Amino acid sequence: MSCDGGEWRLLNPLSVRYSQPRIAPHFRDGHLVKDTAAEVFEMSLLDAANAGKRQSHAAEGTPPYDVVLVPPFPPIRVISWLPKLRRPDGQAKKDANGDQLLGRRGWFSLDNRRLHSLQVAAAKRWPMRCCIIVHCIEEVPGTTIKELRKFRTITEGRSVEVGMRACDTMSFTWSQAVPPHASAAIGDVDPDGLFAEDLFDAEKWVPQSVMSAVQISHEEETESPPANGYAGNKEMKLAPCPEKGWQYKDPAGNIQGPFPLEKMRIWHQYKFFYPDLPMRSDPVDAFLPFAELFPAGEEPFVGRVVRCRQNAR
Repeated sequence: MSCDGGEWRLLNPLSVRYSQPRIAPHFRDGHLVKDTAAEVFEMSLLDAANAGKRQSHAAEGTPPYDVVLVPPFPPIRVISWLPKLRRPDGQAKKDANGDQLLGRRGWFSLDNRRLHSLQVAAAKRWPMRCCIIVHCIEEVPGTTIKELRKFRTITEGRSVEVGMRACDTMSFTWSQAVPPHASAAIGDVDPDGLFAEDLFDAEKWVPQSVMSAVQISHEEETESPPANGYAGNKEMKLAPCPEKGWQYKDPAGNIQGPFPLEKMRIWHQYKFFYPDLPMRSDPVDAFLPFAELFPAGEEPFVGRVVRCRQNAR
């Protein structure tokens, strides 16, 4: 059941690195990243007698994991990558000849907020050996500017800053989420291999979960984008700005409001709202980033607003 452009494999989330230096503390629907870790549940690997047939280009033997973690969102995409070494200001480090310096090869995630949730879930179970289903890809999808821009970690992906603004973040490493009674046993977690053929075949050891992952990922990839250009949510439409009912989530994840349209308009004039701020114009809607509520040509809080009735993470 190979998916286009990659393979389904098992990997310890604590061995996966972040490709970008900072993530928002919430998903697009407003759910806090750290809270989503509580929605992750465990399942067991099949025993060797009942496991399926191994692909010829996957690791042999029995996976060294205790449980498989199953999240409430699609599997993360990972790529084996040699990261550029960067200074704290983000500039690439170079040698005496002006060539860029590269760090140690590792598995890097293209879905950094999902990785954060999975690392928190795995760290809370430490020293239990956890694994997740990952979609190993061979190259950055389309090598688009949006995707390539993510690969700017300044810590070789071993930590990530969590916050809405660069000047107001908290640094996270998975060891911070380990229970106090298990903290003495913390150590580096290296991946079982640096290429897909070195990892255990998820289709052999957790076939039912892979079937679900393939379906979810397919739906996410083939979902038709709405006319307003904001892909990833089905029931989205443009509607007149309502006179009341406006809400937003502050950096702590608390819902503020509802507020009248006039007050929102005044706050906007004073530039109180930043692009990633989760906001909605009606309590029955899902939260969207402020920058996505008003398409090009629509003045915020004046004409029309995007209404969204489906959550997405």
